[in-house]
Amino acid sequence: MTSRKPGTMVVSLDLELAWGRFDHLPLPILEHESRQERKHITPLLALLDRYDIPATWAVVGHLMLEKCLRSRHGIAHPDLIPHAYYSWFPLDWYSFDPCTTVDSAPAWYAPDIVEWIRRARVRHEIGSHSFGHIYYGDPECTQSVALADLNAALEIAARQGIVLKSLVFPRNQVGHLDVLKHFGFRSYRGAEPPLIRTDNRALQRAVHFLDQLLALRPRAVRAEETLPGLWNLPGNHFFIARDGMRRMIPMASRVLKGKRGIAHAVKTGGLYHLWFHPFNLNEDTEAMLSGLAAIFEYAHRMREQGLLDILTMDDYARRLEREKQEGSHRAEQGLLEQQAEAQLSV
Repeated sequence: MTSRKPGTMVVSLDLELAWGRFDHLPLPILEHESRQERKHITPLLALLDRYDIPATWAVVGHLMLEKCLRSRHGIAHPDLIPHAYYSWFPLDWYSFDPCTTVDSAPAWYAPDIVEWIRRARVRHEIGSHSFGHIYYGDPECTQSVALADLNAALEIAARQGIVLKSLVFPRNQVGHLDVLKHFGFRSYRGAEPPLIRTDNRALQRAVHFLDQLLALRPRAVRAEETLPGLWNLPGNHFFIARDGMRRMIPMASRVLKGKRGIAHAVKTGGLYHLWFHPFNLNEDTEAMLSGLAAIFEYAHRMREQGLLDILTMDDYARRLEREKQEGSHRAEQGLLEQQAEAQLSV
């Protein structure tokens, strides 16, 4: 009798602070929300410690800096050439970079948070969320821009003894996978499967709202090797904030959706990939943390029963790579045995 393959749970967190939405929000609001976001990191780490949940923290590379300066021509990061340029954002991408220090601009720098993560009891993974939160999947993002951005992220991480192997694309806009492969990345978080294929934004929002309200099981996803040695680990449960209309969605629905995702992964030996930004906890923080605790407690129980593995993105990618190689070895051995039997029968 063969034992059933356990399911796998992955948790990935997009750590952006001000870098994530400077192209969408007024700076005073953004910096205020980023200061709030900072307050959630310690209780979130404590929660992950309590249930022994390792997570992949996808960090915007600029946050790892303690300070930066402009050139004498007033250009931020002149060594990071070329800068990203998009026709919908008619400024230099680093126009809002304060080019000061973590003490004077804690919304734009966070080496202290990176250190908190590394000192946690649970062994978390530090992954990449690009260097400047640029949109790799935008048609105007060239390969040279992606190369420069990711190289900068790798260099600042390496200075702190961090080896980046997993990437979460800003805005989940997947692009330039060849650049990830070039730099030796093993995994990235692909976009969630669409609930409905339509260009009608109002209809999309309505369907997503109902999906969350009714706590429908997250869409089934599976890991896929998109390039040799590079694995797509799609997200399938975004732990939504309690803001705006989404306040109408009970916390019980968020928790039930997570438990259903875990249960399906256990049943099928598949993947449940939970993700969110720490700033999603800004509204009704205690309730949000309680909801996460309920999901983590359920996952912990499934793991205690041997039904679920909880892995970082890189740990899961490495396991997939081992399984692929073991499968190739078994296939090769089987072929050799068939050839030997054929020769004996002659």
